[in-house]
Amino acid sequence: MTSEKRGVPSETIQQIRERIDIVDLISTYVSLSKAGQNFKGLCPFHSEKSPSFSVNPANQYFHCFGCQAGGDALTFLMKQENMDFMEALRELSQRAGIPLPEPRQVVSRPGSGLSRERYFQLYQLAASWYHRNLQEAPEAEDARAYLDRRGISRQSWATFQLGYAPEGWNGLSNWLGRQAVTPEELIHAGLVVRKEQEGPRGFSTYDRFRNRVIFPIADTRGQVIGFGGRVMQEEASPKYLNSPETDLFFKGRSLYGLDKARPSATAAGRFYLAEGYFDVITLYEYGMTNSVAPLGTALTADHVHVLRRFVPSVTLVFDGDTAGVNAALRTLDLFVNSGVDVRVILLPAGEDPDTFLRTHGVDAFRELERRAATLLDFVVTSVLDKAKKDSIQDRVKCADEILAILQKTKNPLEKDEYLKVVSERLGIRQDLLRKRLPTLRLRVESARPVSKPPDLPLAVSLPAGKPEERDLLILLLQGRLEPMHILQLDEESFTVPLYRYLMTQALCHRTETGALDLEAFRGDVSDDPAYEAVVAQLSVWDLYLEDTHDHVVGCLRILSQKRLQRRLDELIRQVKVAEREGRPHDVDILNVQINEILTQKAGLTVS
Repeated sequence: MTSEKRGVPSETIQQIRERIDIVDLISTYVSLSKAGQNFKGLCPFHSEKSPSFSVNPANQYFHCFGCQAGGDALTFLMKQENMDFMEALRELSQRAGIPLPEPRQVVSRPGSGLSRERYFQLYQLAASWYHRNLQEAPEAEDARAYLDRRGISRQSWATFQLGYAPEGWNGLSNWLGRQAVTPEELIHAGLVVRKEQEGPRGFSTYDRFRNRVIFPIADTRGQVIGFGGRVMQEEASPKYLNSPETDLFFKGRSLYGLDKARPSATAAGRFYLAEGYFDVITLYEYGMTNSVAPLGTALTADHVHVLRRFVPSVTLVFDGDTAGVNAALRTLDLFVNSGVDVRVILLPAGEDPDTFLRTHGVDAFRELERRAATLLDFVVTSVLDKAKKDSIQDRVKCADEILAILQKTKNPLEKDEYLKVVSERLGIRQDLLRKRLPTLRLRVESARPVSKPPDLPLAVSLPAGKPEERDLLILLLQGRLEPMHILQLDEESFTVPLYRYLMTQALCHRTETGALDLEAFRGDVSDDPAYEAVVAQLSVWDLYLEDTHDHVVGCLRILSQKRLQRRLDELIRQVKVAEREGRPHDVDILNVQINEILTQKAGLTVS
């Protein structure tokens, strides 16, 4: 028994295990359905389209047949919430109503300066103070008037625990100081900003949120993990301000309103995904209680992963302006082939969910929902509507753009139906579109890599051969690749399973500028000791190069040549089959593609 577990009798631990309903616990995170003696759902620990995650209520164990994760309620909570044993045990003891012996001391998470329990305590204290200010403080009169103008009911103030941060520099920190909260704790929690100064302590602090309406952000269990603050003057900047990211709060993974939306979303099988805090609150007030929104950021692959853990369908509810259309278009790469059915409600120009529902009512919204297009249909139609039909060049460009979009879907029936629509709208023969389709290549960035990572022993040696794949991965992990080179990386060009898997994971963390968020990637692989060891090994690899740029260009060229050769070999094989089966038309199409690849290969050789 470890020193952490010492002091808690094994009988107490067993009582807690026996008292916890593992199905009830896991249902907080995963939508489960009865399947014989077990319950099944999509695994929360890896991406999958078909449920392979099974929970046995009789034995109180879970197991995933995809990623091989398994264990009891304690194991699940430790893995899901990144808790240590004692943190998970304390959480379950509260659920079970079985008290634990008082700890001798509070153990902080290494590097954070705060225990998990203290973090939650501080954020709930802050949320209560902000909320009480909104309801009672004389200086919050402008905030109350602002919310009244926005049509937010007093009931929603309570439901969403809305608050107000006063204009002063130290209102929150002074009040929390009287609750025995230290300045160091406030800094670690991100509730205040540290300011260096001369003096005995060497620093001062000021409240992060000032003169803003406050929106508490909670995890799936309803515990406050962060805040969003909005100014009340439209000309002020920044309009929205979020808590800094911590061990428990990540903007790219958190969704506003998820704790309140999850039960009704699970029952309905659908989330409404809006753009902002007020949209979620208004949708909730009008009966769409299964509504969520990202935290003022673009939707991410992690958001999609969270959504599909609970529901098979998502309805996007976006503003009817150019920004709303573009936001919907950007979600295609995230949702395509994710297994989530996505519909798009695009509101009339100048409207958002808040204004539309208050002006036109629920019935008008339901009519828009009834006519909502699929995401792919919305994207294709949007591109077609921009085309100038009298310009041959514009029609060809539009066709190529749509064909590139259709390359993203793996559904052949969808592709065929849309080719008919494009042919009719643009006046381009369908057979020419179909011939053009396989020649276009576009990266498909899915919500999560769906391939199962190769199994690794704890002590792993790097595969022999394919130095170009190894070197590109080393340079990527060491931050030595330029964004222009990162944009040229294609995980499908990597043939070594280990390198391919790591590259796929890494490319999920590309930023808008083309650079790589290394910290986010390393955080993703840190849970697996074997992969963490491989990444560490590659990150410290001594790769000396006289000219890094030339070496990278050479490695990328080799990958492209090998990929084209594999494609060429496959086309030649298909030609032989088509000739043997007497399909001359297919032979002609395949030969056109072969000639195009030979041209590309020749271009690579010349360059």
